[in-house]
Amino acid sequence: MASDSSSSITIRPSHHLHRRSPAVVPRHRTLHGFADAVSQADGIGLNDVDAFTTLVVRTRNSVYRITILTPHRHEVLVQGGAFFPEGTRARLNGSSLGGSCLKLGWVGVGLHLEFHAGDQWVITSHVRSIAIEPLATGRPC
Repeated sequence: MASDSSSSITIRPSHHLHRRSPAVVPRHRTLHGFADAVSQADGIGLNDVDAFTTLVVRTRNSVYRITILTPHRHEVLVQGGAFFPEGTRARLNGSSLGGSCLKLGWVGVGLHLEFHAGDQWVITSHVRSIAIEPLATGRPC
């Protein structure tokens, strides 16, 4: 058999292979980006307030009245928005930018709140403001 020394192999790009530049992940979707955003946002940690403190949290779409029942367990009584028309016992898991990163037990301006009540998960629109409701001053019984 004679070998053909003049033969060459030509490699053509496949229609299925595309050279793409690496996907760029938005900075706020990374752990470092989330940590930077949260560290610069105003907010309140549930462990930093006393039990029975009430927060009034205004989001882009709703107003929530959140009474902290057990700060270290993030247990609250929440009323407001479409999902909590009446006071509802819930767990306020924390705040996020809408992704999988969550700052636990924290309410942050510019972030979404995440509640868990019964078998329901509720994520709010962006928090616009947080206020601590003054305690009612009345005569002792």
